[in-house]
Amino acid sequence: MKRILTLILLCSVFILNGQTYQLAKPLVKVEGESFFENSAIIRCEFDLKGAVIRYTLDDSEPNQRSKRYKKPLTIKKSTTIKVKAFKNGFQASKTVRLDLFKMTAPLTSIKLSPEPSGTYMAEGAKTLNDQKAGSFNFRDGRWVGYNKGPVTIDIDLGKVVQKEKLVLSTLVSPDSWIMRPEYLSYTHSIDGKDFEQETRIGMIGMISTETAYKRFWHLAMEGPYRYVRITIKPLSAIPNWHPGKGQPGWLFIDEIFIQQ
Repeated sequence: MKRILTLILLCSVFILNGQTYQLAKPLVKVEGESFFENSAIIRCEFDLKGAVIRYTLDDSEPNQRSKRYKKPLTIKKSTTIKVKAFKNGFQASKTVRLDLFKMTAPLTSIKLSPEPSGTYMAEGAKTLNDQKAGSFNFRDGRWVGYNKGPVTIDIDLGKVVQKEKLVLSTLVSPDSWIMRPEYLSYTHSIDGKDFEQETRIGMIGMISTETAYKRFWHLAMEGPYRYVRITIKPLSAIPNWHPGKGQPGWLFIDEIFIQQ
């Protein structure tokens, strides 16, 4: 009986071919923040005798030939780590994905317009470059929230650059009415007055099976430039498959940084 209970706790409840259980996902933790200046430490855990944790650092899916996790990993550059648990006689676990970003020093200046919605102001524009990643709890004080827009973010990089990659982090959590933005656009300028033609990214339609995740927007620009303007609009009307259909969606943003 004790062994059966252990299997129920560690494995998914469905059975394949009447016999094979699927392993639960391993626990993957970051020491510190997923946005870092020097390095980050990754620890993985899976408490089932004979199970093996394997991982990749190149965005490919882990398999039986992937590297085996034996000790904490030190990450020193922007990386996507994918982790799975394996054990003979069991179906491999689902993949755990974690995006880690090496960032430069804080940006010189960020301005937000308009101000975030009252309940979700956090520390305003400062929240967007404090090197603290928001969790999946949008009330954790690390996100700024909007349900009206568009929202304009003006950034001063502090110097003229030729080519940088800005990363913007947003939350998607349909159960909480937090949706993908309707669109995101960005442009740049040398003097902060005359901006180049903007690049616009439209929203790809959402589907009803989407769960909570973080969306990282990679904004690559060719210089020279010093100032960047990002415009992002919350979804005007939630899709018909959602209980809040027709109502405005929420937009939550937690970090903007230059990726090294």
